[in-house]
Amino acid sequence: MPRLPFALAVAGVLACAPSPVEPPKPSVDPGRVERPPVEVPALPEPPPHAKPVAPADAAYAKGWMPRAATRADAFVRAHPQHDGRGVLIAILDSGIDAGVPGLQRTPTGDRKLLDLRDFSGEGAVPLERLAPSGDSVMIGGVRLGGMSRVRALSGSGPWFGGVLRERPLGEMPAADLNGDGDDSDTYPLLVVEASNGWIVLADTDGDGSLTGEVPVRDYLLGRELFGWRVKGQPSPVTVAANIGDMGGTPTLDLFFDTSGHGTHVAGVAAGNALYGVPGFDGVAPGAQLLGLKIANNAHGEVSVTGGMIRAIDYALRFARARRLPLVLNMSFGVGNEREGAARIDAMIDSVLAVNPDVVFTVSAGNDGPGLSTVAFPGSAERVLSVGATFPLVFVQRQQEDGRADPVAFFSSRGGELAKPDIVTPGVAYSSVPRWHVGEERASGTSMASPHAAGLAALLVSALRAEGKPLEARLIRHALMITARPAPGATYLDQGTGQPDVIAAWEWLRAGRSVPEIRVRAAGGAGVTAAYRPAGLRSDADTIQAFRLIRPENVAPIDVTLRSSESWVRTPGRVMIGGGVTDVTLLYDRAVANSAGAHTAVVTGWGADTMLGPLFRLVNTVVVLAGPDTVVGPLVMSPGNAARVFFAADSGRPFEVKVAASATQQTVLGALHGPGGRPNIGDDQLPAGSGDAAAVFAVDAGDVRAGVYEVDAVAPPPESARAAVSVIQSPVRFALRRDPDGVLVALTSLGSDPFSVESGVVLLGGERSILVAGEGGRAERVSLGVPTWSRELAVEVVMDRESWPRFTDFGVTLYDSAGRVVSNEPLNYADARLETDLTTAQAGQPLSLLLSPGLADSTDRGPWNIRIRIRAYADTARALETSSGERLQVRVLAPGATTELRFRLPEGPWAYPDGFYPLGVALVQASGRTWTHETGLPKPVPPAAR
Repeated sequence: MPRLPFALAVAGVLACAPSPVEPPKPSVDPGRVERPPVEVPALPEPPPHAKPVAPADAAYAKGWMPRAATRADAFVRAHPQHDGRGVLIAILDSGIDAGVPGLQRTPTGDRKLLDLRDFSGEGAVPLERLAPSGDSVMIGGVRLGGMSRVRALSGSGPWFGGVLRERPLGEMPAADLNGDGDDSDTYPLLVVEASNGWIVLADTDGDGSLTGEVPVRDYLLGRELFGWRVKGQPSPVTVAANIGDMGGTPTLDLFFDTSGHGTHVAGVAAGNALYGVPGFDGVAPGAQLLGLKIANNAHGEVSVTGGMIRAIDYALRFARARRLPLVLNMSFGVGNEREGAARIDAMIDSVLAVNPDVVFTVSAGNDGPGLSTVAFPGSAERVLSVGATFPLVFVQRQQEDGRADPVAFFSSRGGELAKPDIVTPGVAYSSVPRWHVGEERASGTSMASPHAAGLAALLVSALRAEGKPLEARLIRHALMITARPAPGATYLDQGTGQPDVIAAWEWLRAGRSVPEIRVRAAGGAGVTAAYRPAGLRSDADTIQAFRLIRPENVAPIDVTLRSSESWVRTPGRVMIGGGVTDVTLLYDRAVANSAGAHTAVVTGWGADTMLGPLFRLVNTVVVLAGPDTVVGPLVMSPGNAARVFFAADSGRPFEVKVAASATQQTVLGALHGPGGRPNIGDDQLPAGSGDAAAVFAVDAGDVRAGVYEVDAVAPPPESARAAVSVIQSPVRFALRRDPDGVLVALTSLGSDPFSVESGVVLLGGERSILVAGEGGRAERVSLGVPTWSRELAVEVVMDRESWPRFTDFGVTLYDSAGRVVSNEPLNYADARLETDLTTAQAGQPLSLLLSPGLADSTDRGPWNIRIRIRAYADTARALETSSGERLQVRVLAPGATTELRFRLPEGPWAYPDGFYPLGVALVQASGRTWTHETGLPKPVPPAAR
């Protein structure tokens, strides 16, 4: 939604919508020796300004690590030897704070964290050779004493040094590594080869000397940790060292978690006695952990080129060398512009195909409740894609009342993909770094995925202990067919539902064999479900083809097909041999008589029904509501969404309203654009009744042609009723500049004549920049921000066809001092970064860092980014006609087109080089004000085009 500071006479009073709801995103063998449980140290006292969201013992008593929802707690009580022991869970995330209690030891006393490796480059410290002078040495402009201490460890050197600076590490307080209240510190580090290998020394107490400092080896060799601190306080951030050797020259990467995300995820998967509270465990407390950092936290927790695959490869080699079964977890997701096309999905599927014993759990994403929102790499075929439930224990509703946990509103949904596979608890109280105290309770599919990883670890632990073969495909199948679906939710919301790990184990231990059958739907190379966003427009649309793919040269299977809904007709039976088998389904056009989304699942069953469905053919037909419509009352059970779809066209703004039907109720309204992309600007708003309704006013410049989805969600634990209204502008209009001023072009879309009032307001200035990049090389763009600007919006747009090559794309805005002003990574092929500017920042040089993360590290191909910078002044100026009028009135006949001209005076602001005026056209019609905000560059002469 554009920023419109123009409550002026030309526009009338524009109502402000309420604020959006934030969704609730190797050489040591560990051994398996049984030991008595160790005493876990208490968490250090938090800093004075921070308090836990709740005491840990109270959180444990309330069930805020909701293991009971999947019966993980009951499984461990019944099978204490299968608590995840013997299993390695790799956490590919933002890092893990290795100093957190609960991540130190397993219940048998084994070390919990086996290794910590940085694949993000965020902690890389460039080293150069040092030349000490007497008892001191200069490192990066900082003089350190205590070289006699270093010589005692390393003799005559050589010595290498580098510095780590706080400011580039992002926002406070995470970037404040020593907890002194600022982000201006520079930390010198010295690396030298001692008798037991390379070591690093740091002035951790800030006294200017290395005397008394403890040498730290590579984490895998010594499991040693350090951290900077002020006197009398523990370090807020725990640091591990990754030290390499390149032909006698050391390399240094520091591993830390300045996000808190990875530490929280690790606690959910495998924490043991969190915060020192006995029994307060993660899902698989006996499992060990491998911390693999793939996210650059300072740039918005973005992945980097090749980082995911390098981390996965390291985990595979690490586990194989120690003969440990491996579970991978990635609580990470980026929006699919083209479902099934992401390069990282194909790469992960290839890795898993040759490692069939490795279970890989991935979060489905937090772009729900709209359909077709599953993120990559959770969209990969061979991963276990995990959506989220909302545990009712967090709303004072205990499990004993018998209610199933509803699907969380934020959990991404399927559409073109038959995903997610399952849902698990998406809210948890878990471990956090000391600097992150107060954020122990977090929500998202990021919390659901490690819960599923813990479930997989329990099953792998049991299979390994009983000498049974490990096959990730069967573990995934067992969790899916024994899951319990939440009432009122479809397969696209929840997959098969919330798993029951006890039932999954009973199914697995029977030793059943299930044929491998992969599914493809007609309509796209990687599409696994049939999705008709525009309904059934002809008889041809009632035919839906699927392909069933099996390995070659396998025995054929006689399969019975069952449809969950009568509007989908099946062949009844099909013989599936090796290779490809085509299956055709027929849709009954009567389904188009009811607006909304209609989902049916066709399941394929073999002779042994105990195997469960061998495959699923997921079908969804969307029936659109009218362009100007009111739908309601919509009845939603707790946590469930009611969906309304409508078609929109570019250049035609619209308004969507979601209102609760009862005065004491609050519902959540959500708006998704074509392809499931959350609306740019406000995409989720709380909605009450009457004037408290959620209103999404979408500017003409932000409208993408296609099908939009409006959702009303009942927050748990109660059901709710709501109404949705969609009103589209009766005119299509555009704003442009010509040699004689500014033109507003209007086209009537009404069936009767009507009157319109039009005006144009200048808001500030705009600049457009095209950046041509290559491969994974970062690009920095200088921005000359006008002195009068008080707000800044930076829109970054990539070609949608290029997006599947990437795993991420960071966009970080820096001020002239190198401090992060704001960051907003691309979650789809476009992003909008908005920030308020201080008086000191306005007029100062800002810079925008573009950080591409490609799936394939060998990808050197070009990419283009269009950047649009909009600078807003604190006042606005209405334009006038040649006769001095601010408004022009016209009566438009059906289908009529007209142009209205306004003068463009000099000023009122001075525009730096490259900037041109930023304006908004306002059209009042049908009792509403419609807008189209755009930049007004000088027109290009025909001869120059």
